[in-house]
Amino acid sequence: MQKIDKSTILSNDFERWHNDLENDTHPHYNSSSNSHYFDIKMSLLYCQGGLCAYTEQRLCDSELLDEVHWNSEKYSRTLTKEEKNSIQGDLEHFDESLKEQNGWSWSNFFVVSTHANCRIKGKKPIKDILKPDREGYDPLEYLTFDFDRGVFIPKITLDKHEKEDVEYMIETLGLNCVYSQRKKRLEEWKDRIEVGLSVEPDEYVTAWNMTKT
Repeated sequence: MQKIDKSTILSNDFERWHNDLENDTHPHYNSSSNSHYFDIKMSLLYCQGGLCAYTEQRLCDSELLDEVHWNSEKYSRTLTKEEKNSIQGDLEHFDESLKEQNGWSWSNFFVVSTHANCRIKGKKPIKDILKPDREGYDPLEYLTFDFDRGVFIPKITLDKHEKEDVEYMIETLGLNCVYSQRKKRLEEWKDRIEVGLSVEPDEYVTAWNMTKT
């Protein structure tokens, strides 16, 4: 699970609205009914490189995320039906307990595959140790990728408490729910490297970087 830099919000319209929110007047989270929903999603996908924040499977073509598709306020590209359907994933509240009173907080949002969001994480409580935009988060400090099994596991150098927290979050966020398709892609890339070909992975980047080392 990659480190995510969310310091850039491409929608000035949403950023102003967000910064004006006060806790006692924070509007109810109404998902895609909110006028800012799509801009938030596309801005987050830009920060995430088009990948699911947890599994790193590709959710959006990189070409659709180029900054040229934004005006000073909103995402301005007119999408075809096919392009709209190709943009996958849900706006996900990392800490579900904040959703009721603070449902539009940028710091609590990620875009996540629908399977990881709805079928795995749901409303489970979280631990911040694997929050991908947390200051100080580094996947190399907390995770190891077991290539033979195709899964992430806690790094062996962690203390007992950290290992338990990381193991819990690996399961809660569904980091290994894509293990079969991820392992297949990594094996294909490994075979290419072994015959002298180059590889530029467009998903599962953390697992691939750990595999190389």
